[in-house]
Amino acid sequence: MFTVCATSYTGACFDIFSTCPSGYVQSYSHCGLLELCCYPQHSTSTGIGTGTGTGTGSHTGTGTGSHQTSSGAQCGIPDVTSHRIVGGTVATVHAYPWQVSLRYGSHHMCGGTIIDSQWILTAAHCFEDTTHSYWTVATGIHDRGHIYRSQVHNVRNVIVHTGYSSRSNHNDIALIKLDKPLDLTDSTTKAACLPNKHEDFDGLVCTVTGWGALHTDGPGTRLLNEVDVPIMDSNRCKYYLGNVIYGSNICAGYNQGGRDACQGDSGGPLVCKKDSVYKITESSRGDMDAPRGMRQECTLEYPPSLIGSTQIKQDIHKQNR
Repeated sequence: MFTVCATSYTGACFDIFSTCPSGYVQSYSHCGLLELCCYPQHSTSTGIGTGTGTGTGSHTGTGTGSHQTSSGAQCGIPDVTSHRIVGGTVATVHAYPWQVSLRYGSHHMCGGTIIDSQWILTAAHCFEDTTHSYWTVATGIHDRGHIYRSQVHNVRNVIVHTGYSSRSNHNDIALIKLDKPLDLTDSTTKAACLPNKHEDFDGLVCTVTGWGALHTDGPGTRLLNEVDVPIMDSNRCKYYLGNVIYGSNICAGYNQGGRDACQGDSGGPLVCKKDSVYKITESSRGDMDAPRGMRQECTLEYPPSLIGSTQIKQDIHKQNR
């Protein structure tokens, strides 16, 4: 049977409870009743396009056209490919080399993302009621039960967004500056690319990773887990979550729920594969989706999760001046 999904978008139709592959666009149009369309993000009819909309496509600001960090290291391309946290599976070892474990007094507390040789992106709420000198960062790990001393790095500074509100979780973003630079040429330790200003990820199926609980109030996992979730447009997100979202937020999830980040995943990456590289779009919030007093259970049928700030690059430049 020929459909608009197949003929115009070079995609395929699946039942509505299926999952599109990571890096594909998910749409509830172009197919039959109770079906969804999965199509490649570079299809000419998608409106996604292959460019960045902000110049040459460089992630360094140098106009070179390459995907690099500000220190010149390649970003967003792991040496290992994978191919889900709540509703997810164990990740392939080192398929997400930008994932780090934020440790407080040697215990895993939050996730984080390497964005440059000395910088980690995470969530601001992770640092509430803590002492900065007690934090360390573990890199290049898959099994939290096997961490070597060489993988643990001291923290020089924690920079919490000046506009962060613990009451509303607005501007829930923070930066960690490591004491010494990381070797980003190592296959186990690489940076995710930063998004371009105003870059659009709506409908794209992206990936959340972490060592968080597999169910509400459960223990964290020993091995790194991954889950694919589609980015949800702001109008649908507001329908589910109401007025707890802001213009700088992004939502990800399914109508039927059941796949999500949970306790221990907070601050970890939501990455979208675009332009052949993985870009960090958000820092996830675990079960911190709503303001205090409105916490949602990790696997209930509240489909989207509210995840961090979409203005990552602008926020980083502001905080790092």
